[in-house]
Amino acid sequence: LVRQRAGKTVVLEQPVDFTTLGGKYADFAENFVLKNAAFPFFLYVPFSHVHTTADDQPDMQYCGCAHKNQTRRGTFGDALAEADAFVGRIMAALDTSNVRANTLVLFTGDNGPWLAQRTSGGSAGLLSGTFSGYWNVGKGSTWEGGIREAAFAHWHGVIPPGTRSAEVVSSLDLLPTVLDLAQLPLPLDRPIDGRSARDVLLSPSGQSRHHVLFFYGGPDGQATPSAARYGPYKAHWATGPGLGGCKVEPAAPAGCPVVRYQNGPLLFQIEHDPSEAYPLSINQSTHSDPIIAAVLAKLQAAYTTEVATLGRYSSPHAPDGPGEGPGTYGVCCDRKRACYCDGAPAGVAAAAEETATRGQLSQK
Repeated sequence: LVRQRAGKTVVLEQPVDFTTLGGKYADFAENFVLKNAAFPFFLYVPFSHVHTTADDQPDMQYCGCAHKNQTRRGTFGDALAEADAFVGRIMAALDTSNVRANTLVLFTGDNGPWLAQRTSGGSAGLLSGTFSGYWNVGKGSTWEGGIREAAFAHWHGVIPPGTRSAEVVSSLDLLPTVLDLAQLPLPLDRPIDGRSARDVLLSPSGQSRHHVLFFYGGPDGQATPSAARYGPYKAHWATGPGLGGCKVEPAAPAGCPVVRYQNGPLLFQIEHDPSEAYPLSINQSTHSDPIIAAVLAKLQAAYTTEVATLGRYSSPHAPDGPGEGPGTYGVCCDRKRACYCDGAPAGVAAAAEETATRGQLSQK
């Protein structure tokens, strides 16, 4: 666990102890709110939950002792419950500081479940990508199970409570949305793919400013978009599995092939068919239904423009400073594949026992 401040990196804990990691994140966020409540602030809290861990942790998940074995969803559910509790602590800090009324809180995820990690990676639920013919339609794919995320917005007295929207927005929209609300201009030295979602947040009838929202990643990586949303329609120009792929097996009789649709996209009405089971068009440039034909034409024209005008922007990582770099830090606290919440970690206990044994031998 490291802290980076003013260009300096300080190791706080090495190796990191997962049973207290989440609490440290929550402590930092809570204290940040309390200390900065008198000033405008921006706080980004990227919890490690509920990402999987290395395989030296039980079920490749973790949580603190207070949440261990507290849910029916196993270790994944325990981790999720702990993340929920941490969000509650941050919201309570806003109340304590009397700033909830002028604070916008946004909560979302970065991708769907990492299905190759089985139950420790979560579940895609209804977003099953049924037409694919394989199970691995989560993280790393552009099937709905890989990219569709829930999002929550809270702004007391501004966003009507209990309202919902089916408009399509992206995490790319966070920067332009926040700047729009703060009445600040967008930077002009780089391409900005996002659009302000102010209208969606502040009005139950607000509409997304994305006419067509393209999804990169998947089979074509960053070279060209693999899929897109256009209102209630979802188009795929290339499909493939999530991270880890899959082999030929009962849940994937043909394996996990990459399929490209060069004549026209694979098209779904995603609001009616979130499981992507029943395509409206498959690799066709035209269609007998005039509505579907118009949708295909609009999507193909937008795709052609997107590819032709795609701008590249390089944003390299800052160079490693003294004491930084791959292999510098320990990855985790190996508690011998178990979480000993009521005592010292197994390694510490074993070391103490060995020391005591050596002392007895020396006395003899």
